[in-house]
Amino acid sequence: MKATAQLNNNKMRFIDKLSYGIGSVPYALKEATFGNFVLFFYTQVLGLSGSLTGLAIFISVIWDAFSDPMVGAWSDRLKSRWGRRHPLMLLGSVPLALSFLILFSPPESMLANQWAMFAWLLASVLLLRTSLTIFYIPQNAMGAEMVDNYAERSSIVSFRTNLGWIAGVAIPAICLTVIFAEVDGQDGRFVLDNYITYGWVAFVLVLMSCLLCVVGTRHYIPRLQKIAARSKESPGMSGMFSDTLATLKNPNFRRIFILEIAVGGTLGILGALQMITWTYFWELSVQQIALLALSSLLAVAVAFPGMSWLSRRWEKQTLLRVAVAGLVFNTLWLVPGRLLGLIPENGTQWLFAMVFINTLITTILTIMRTVNLHSIMADIADEHELATGRRQEGVFFAATTFALKFVMGFGYMVAGPLLDIVGLKPGVDPGQASESALFGIGVVVGPVLVLLLLIPWWLAMRIDVSRQKSDEVQAALILQARGDC
Repeated sequence: MKATAQLNNNKMRFIDKLSYGIGSVPYALKEATFGNFVLFFYTQVLGLSGSLTGLAIFISVIWDAFSDPMVGAWSDRLKSRWGRRHPLMLLGSVPLALSFLILFSPPESMLANQWAMFAWLLASVLLLRTSLTIFYIPQNAMGAEMVDNYAERSSIVSFRTNLGWIAGVAIPAICLTVIFAEVDGQDGRFVLDNYITYGWVAFVLVLMSCLLCVVGTRHYIPRLQKIAARSKESPGMSGMFSDTLATLKNPNFRRIFILEIAVGGTLGILGALQMITWTYFWELSVQQIALLALSSLLAVAVAFPGMSWLSRRWEKQTLLRVAVAGLVFNTLWLVPGRLLGLIPENGTQWLFAMVFINTLITTILTIMRTVNLHSIMADIADEHELATGRRQEGVFFAATTFALKFVMGFGYMVAGPLLDIVGLKPGVDPGQASESALFGIGVVVGPVLVLLLLIPWWLAMRIDVSRQKSDEVQAALILQARGDC
């Protein structure tokens, strides 16, 4: 009973949650950048083949499949005076910031050659994703070690997720309004120099948020070192591989990993085609697209306090199931409704209102899914330690980080070739795209996504976690630690 009581006394200060949460900004900016600008920039502005664009992202995803678990294992085993998380976070910060600048600054000499542009895109994306891995996996893993209270874990994940959403929607919205504004009748999204400016903005924001997170959480290093000392890793390189593979023996982890890949890959298609869909399928203006950011900010305003209230009353697995089921039903009505002729015509206020509401609901449900899934992952790391004696948050969160990065990678693998298949020509003005191209895009972001989302829904129904089970594991770990002293 005494051991269990200790679990309810572990609280974090607001400033600590804020310092930790701001580390989500680089990942959020990466998602916003790829969702809003990269595909549009390389295909519609530079004229790179959609298939080559998708191939570059596909190769980077294959690289992530190897680099993410290795960085996770490295982070778990690193021993230094600064702990095992902070040195890697600092190492990844500068190259991560630089990669955003490089991505949007291809040399002019390469712009006339498809393969040269492909090589530049591939190199910059590999740099971005690798440096993001080095920073973001330790940052995620650290959250499971900073606090062990069941509800408080959901709280810090909520901070991280909601700060990420705010940055991910506010920054592109401001940039669309300021950097990509229409000048002398020319749509700013088709001007190359605007993307270079955006790259500099991203560079500054990423570097600042990385360093603020590292500095703001450094006083947790002694606690993190104490927790790391409990871990009993197998020696050598072979031990690192065997320990990493051993995490797959946890059934809840296997289900969550597959679930996140399935739902992430599905939403990745939607994200990669987001700007294309808004511009050509719904024919929204730059101002309307910027206003859609308001829906995401409203979602954060609802989800931030709402998740705290819900987590005290419902189990995490129940909230996860509701979130995934909601995504299925919210994908079922808007685009399929247009394909069936049931949605108002483009250019009307009713149409924009429906897109706004659909985006709002998707964002709320995605936040709910992310917060509860990552909070569950921290509980699974405790289960794993109790069963094996090893603290492997880095490996566990490497899996979810790979799944998150797989989101946009898989989306581009589908979206890039799709634009070539449906025949959406580079530089075509909104309203001038062919009906066949619009129909092809609509089928993919509507009915196809609904069918794909049924897979994670089924997996969510099979996850088995609870508040009582988590408290029992925490109590057992405390008693185990006392016995080792």
